[in-house]
Amino acid sequence: MLLGKKFETVSKSVVCTMAAVLTLMSGPAGAVNLSAASANANTASLPAANSFSAEQYPFPHNVVYPHGIMPSLDRDTLNRDMLNMYTKWRDLYITSEGAQPGELRIRANDSTYKNGTCSEGMGFAMLITVYMANPSNSGRSDFDGLFRYYQRALSPGYNFMGWKVDKDGNSVDPYSAPDGDLDAAISLLMAHKQWGSGGEINYLAEAKKIIRDTMEYLIYKPSYIVKQSQATTTAVISSYEIPGWFKLFGEITGEDRWEKVTDAAYKMFNHYYNLNPQTGLVPYKWVLSPTGIPTYTGINGPDSNSTSYGFDPSRLPWRVGQDFLWNGTSSHVLAHDFPDRNLKWFMTKINGNPDTALASYNIDGTNRAAYTSPRNMVGPMAVGAMVDASNQASLDLLYHYLRKQEPMSDWPGGYYQDAVMMMSMLVLTGNMPNFYDYEPYPNSTLPAPLPVTDTTAPTKPLNVTVTGSTYSTIDLSWSAAADDQGPVMYEITRDGKLYNVTPTLSTKLEFLDPGKEYTFAVRARDAAGNKTSSDAVKGSTAADLAPPSKVTGISAQARTLTSITLKWNRPADNDAINEIAYDVYMNDTKINTSKVYFPGDFKVENLQPAAAYKFKIAATDKSGNTSTSDVFTTSTTATDVSKPTRPSFVYAVEKTSDRITLAWNVSVDDNPAGTVTYDVYNGQQKMNTVPIGGTTFTMTNLQPGTEYSIKVIARDAAGNSQESYIYDTKTKK
Repeated sequence: MLLGKKFETVSKSVVCTMAAVLTLMSGPAGAVNLSAASANANTASLPAANSFSAEQYPFPHNVVYPHGIMPSLDRDTLNRDMLNMYTKWRDLYITSEGAQPGELRIRANDSTYKNGTCSEGMGFAMLITVYMANPSNSGRSDFDGLFRYYQRALSPGYNFMGWKVDKDGNSVDPYSAPDGDLDAAISLLMAHKQWGSGGEINYLAEAKKIIRDTMEYLIYKPSYIVKQSQATTTAVISSYEIPGWFKLFGEITGEDRWEKVTDAAYKMFNHYYNLNPQTGLVPYKWVLSPTGIPTYTGINGPDSNSTSYGFDPSRLPWRVGQDFLWNGTSSHVLAHDFPDRNLKWFMTKINGNPDTALASYNIDGTNRAAYTSPRNMVGPMAVGAMVDASNQASLDLLYHYLRKQEPMSDWPGGYYQDAVMMMSMLVLTGNMPNFYDYEPYPNSTLPAPLPVTDTTAPTKPLNVTVTGSTYSTIDLSWSAAADDQGPVMYEITRDGKLYNVTPTLSTKLEFLDPGKEYTFAVRARDAAGNKTSSDAVKGSTAADLAPPSKVTGISAQARTLTSITLKWNRPADNDAINEIAYDVYMNDTKINTSKVYFPGDFKVENLQPAAAYKFKIAATDKSGNTSTSDVFTTSTTATDVSKPTRPSFVYAVEKTSDRITLAWNVSVDDNPAGTVTYDVYNGQQKMNTVPIGGTTFTMTNLQPGTEYSIKVIARDAAGNSQESYIYDTKTKK
């Protein structure tokens, strides 16, 4: 069983008095040695809720991880690299556009998110922000703004975010993508250590909500592999396995099932480690078998996802490598061996030139993509290099490549590549420690800027011209600026705000609104940060006057005595990137109170049994053009054929050596006249002799130190039943 690790937050006065002690524990260049500091942290007590006015763990963190190696550079250089990259990343990707007052969001500028937001990006941004927070920056207000947006975009009925939100703040897909939520939970745990939880946001409580819902809804049982979302049955995305996070979740909550989630992740990694002995690469996606081992038969069959190592799984050397840096091989020997094997294959593949890294490979190591995508490949592989001293030369080569990069949204998948590069750089520079395992670095100060020798700005970019436009894009080009110190970068602003960074002389501004005029400028920036802006130029997207096609494929996804759940197909529109909003009409009366953006799971409730209803769906594009579907007629059922809701959050509220008292959330039935009762099972053995009318039950006459696999079955008056997820727990010894 994982024991809840005790932790503390050290006051500023304690930090000052500990300076001499921490100096004795320092590694190279004044770095805090976590293996020494953690011994003290592990014996401390959980702090009372409080509201700190300043960061308790301010950037830079200057740590030497308990395990692994670091790049061969001094601390000031590492911290300066991190700060420079963070400043540019924040300016480019953190925005208040499309957010409510007091909120911030990540701007995901690729063809999937279309300048909208995704939970993955929000998790990245919250992690980056909590680790970069310092009294001299807006770290806490940024973090709180990001979390407010995350919270407003929660998947209905859950404590995790719907994975995709459009650029105007509308939910496009309400289902979870667990990687973003796992990162959000860890960031909230770190925020609790950073600022305390007594302010406007109770960071610790919010983290525990996400952790609780993740275990309940996003973990397959009994295999304990992370699901693709709460809506899937057997699909798995490999990079959602983050063993270092799982270990900390178990320690913070005292929930021993997180140990099983960690074990399941390494079981999957071990499968591919043995399947591909030259590379150890893991594919993007696979289908779960009953044993928890990947398979590709019986569900979707083999497809390209089952052999592709690309954008998503490229994170794994960082995810697993970080588990080693924090925890060594306490979780599994593969915490070392898995990223080490990935790295050694990668170094032979790029032959000393990181620029040649492709966007994807096959898991046997052969080439797959036709274009390069080095940032998301090189960053995680560099973290993977940190697990073994034999990789020092490889680590230094990859790090020196990364430190010369800067966030540029013109790259393919720019937002994602830059976010993964940022996360990797936090680890590589010694700025992503486990706050629960070390004391704050005393007198932490920002690195001094290098002396400025270049004070001459580049020449002004000339001939900024709109060269083309569509409903949602505008093409710009310009003449080169000159600088006496070398090449320049170009920052493109849209209506006064930074939109893009590129080294080229043209760009395509995408995901714009149709029929709208924008003001653009191009700033030439040299390596020293000197800038010169062009004159402003105006450009307009084409007006969209055509409505979407009619909605088709309307069907009853589910029918009960008193409800009908509708789904339909997304209609075509002449603006391919446009998000469509829907209104639902029942018997010619609009029944939705706000626009609907997801073409499914629309539940109409409080209906009459055995009654027919007529529905129409109106589809409206961004320009306000509307089309209306044909009538779809369906009815509620005449008898009760629907299950009660699943009994959720089965949990042991009390345990002794021979009894376990269980509790769970009430199940709801669609028949208002019906009642729900419960049965409790240990495996296949029913534990109660009569139906349980409430939501608690005590199992007695149990064996000490024995694990029990429990499920609760809810049953309505018509005999329809629904099982809870499996809950594994042990009696005390």
